[in-house]
Amino acid sequence: MSYQEKKDAWLNSSWVSEEDKDFIRKQNEETLDEMFSTDLSFGTAGMRALLGPGSARLNILTVRRATIGVGLFLKQKYGPVALKRGVAISFDNRHYSKEFRDIATKVLREMGYNIFTFKDPHSTPELSYTVRKNNCAGGLMITASHNPREYNGYKFYDEKGCQGVYDTIDGLIEIIKGLDDELTVTYEKVDPKEYGSVTFLDEDDEYDVEFIDKELTTSLYKDVFTGERLTKIIFSPECGCNCKTGPMILRKAGYTVQTVPGQDFFDPDFKGTDNPNPETLGAYTGAIRLMKELKDKGETYNLILVTDPDADRCGIAFLDRNGNIRRYTGNQTGALLIDYVLSTLKKRNQLPENGVICNTFVTGGQGSKAASLYGIKTRTTATGFKYIGNMADKIHSLGEKYLFGYEESYGYLLSDFVRDKDSLQSILAIADMCEYYLRQGKTLDMAYEELNQRTGKYFNDQVSVFFTGADSLARMNSELSKLRLNPPKVIAGTKVETLYDYKTRTIYNFKNLHKESLNDPDIDTTNCLRFNLDDGFIAVRPSGTEPKVKFYFEIRGKEDEEAKAIMNERANYLKKLMGLE
Repeated sequence: MSYQEKKDAWLNSSWVSEEDKDFIRKQNEETLDEMFSTDLSFGTAGMRALLGPGSARLNILTVRRATIGVGLFLKQKYGPVALKRGVAISFDNRHYSKEFRDIATKVLREMGYNIFTFKDPHSTPELSYTVRKNNCAGGLMITASHNPREYNGYKFYDEKGCQGVYDTIDGLIEIIKGLDDELTVTYEKVDPKEYGSVTFLDEDDEYDVEFIDKELTTSLYKDVFTGERLTKIIFSPECGCNCKTGPMILRKAGYTVQTVPGQDFFDPDFKGTDNPNPETLGAYTGAIRLMKELKDKGETYNLILVTDPDADRCGIAFLDRNGNIRRYTGNQTGALLIDYVLSTLKKRNQLPENGVICNTFVTGGQGSKAASLYGIKTRTTATGFKYIGNMADKIHSLGEKYLFGYEESYGYLLSDFVRDKDSLQSILAIADMCEYYLRQGKTLDMAYEELNQRTGKYFNDQVSVFFTGADSLARMNSELSKLRLNPPKVIAGTKVETLYDYKTRTIYNFKNLHKESLNDPDIDTTNCLRFNLDDGFIAVRPSGTEPKVKFYFEIRGKEDEEAKAIMNERANYLKKLMGLE
């Protein structure tokens, strides 16, 4: 069916509102082609797309279709008991998040499922917690994380409170693919007397307080620190889910907290922030401005914590030894947290011999190096925190102890009663870590320098490159295929030692010209490459939804300025090799 035929079908459908029909009529042909030329697919990370009418966008009808698939999948997987166990649904502060929650609730109730949900936006970690606490058959999170306001998304969680991996998500994807399109898909409803119940968990504060109290148990020092805290915090939820629970957990732990005006209430337009992504400087500008204003009034705040709109990731900025504001990356923060957690457990003789930390294959190596100094091993997964959440189950099944999981994109998890990255656990741990070092007369940069002396210096950064033009996605895949078939043995003057191809499950050893199968059950098959060099690595990871490739770089043993120059040389070499210059 052509995009014109799909457009006409939408214009003639009683399912489509007059408002949406009017919007469609006003669009030019290029936009109509984008809206209707493809179908919005449900992938390994669910759905994320521009809001609006059309088969390629996120709207009531595409969410309804996906939810029908979820209902059929859970009943097929667990049988009738899935209905009673029910589904947990949470949503963030974005446009149409509540409406998408409502249509998902309606579909699942009419299929017979009990629903556990919220009246107001609640975080991704609280959704994961809710699935596990209520023994739900699955969960749904309506969020587009840190994407711009024009986007929204839809993520599926399995009964472990983890985003679906492996055969779980594959089975769901196949069911959704087999459904009729969003205008014609139907589902079998139970008798109205058998519709599922709806439980709103935030009728009062009791459920949130229970959740926060559980999160507080992850603190290593809440019952140890006495007296007034040296750490004073400026916090921003970036207009997202953490407006209430973020300040709540920090204050219950004893910290003085100031929230950033304009960023501390639910706002689907994110008007109060330059950028809601903690990986960008724009997420901190309001907090930095507030820190300086408070300083002018004689009030010294020394730690900035920001969380993204669905409150699973967090970033930090802090006052260094010279009183300057400094930010740390996800890799640096993760390594510091690992050292802080493991050293504390060791001092208390509580460090288990069978302890394990988790990371992904694009995460920097400093954290695993720090863990090794304490005799703790690292298990490495594919990129995406769902793999770390799933790994926690494996660790328990082997009789080992999960201690920490993290990825470079500002996601951390200390205790796995939640099975996704958890900004609430993270901001509490970072605040405690800052307090721990300040009580020793050290700022975080001083602690990090001491860590570098024990692990060696690590520099990690990433570069994103975009393919442009009408054939951009096809050209990106073509260039990746060429890179896979003819990989460089030298990159910008540095020899490649080994290449790990996670798609073909092959290891190429360029030192002895040997090829062998990649037998690593911890890392799922994924369309990624990792070049290992004597001073670091380069990982190449294409986006699954847009013509973009991310290059992840690690360079060891160099000062940051020199390492940055080396990274740029290697990035430019790869760009040229892939026809991007």
